[in-house]
Amino acid sequence: MQVVVKSNFKPSLLAQKIEVRIPTPPNTSGVQLICMKGKAKYKTGENAIVWKIKRMGGMKESQISAEIDLLSIGSDRRKWNRPPVSMNFEVPFAPSGLKVRYLKVFEPKLNYSDHDVIKWVRYIGRSGLYETRC
Repeated sequence: MQVVVKSNFKPSLLAQKIEVRIPTPPNTSGVQLICMKGKAKYKTGENAIVWKIKRMGGMKESQISAEIDLLSIGSDRRKWNRPPVSMNFEVPFAPSGLKVRYLKVFEPKLNYSDHDVIKWVRYIGRSGLYETRC
């Protein structure tokens, strides 16, 4: 099995905390993994391969290859309904397009004025629920 992750945003941005969950059949006996970027582990209790990538630049792609060994099942030949591959990540921009244009700081109890503080805004877009069926 081979899974490819592509980032489709500006090359100047970095996605962070990327986690891809790839389900495996319940009769999996072993998994051999090869990934070019990040770390991947087979979690037996969850019947899934978890692939974690710290950072990934825009307009890049990474891939993971897995060879899955299955136990032979005797007469019980039920078809496995493959669950979707899911993914979580953070990107440093507001996908909605909303921006802060004006920021004023006024704190009379602490004697802060608008000139005494450094104002900045951090935009982070978090993943919702992204799933795909193969």
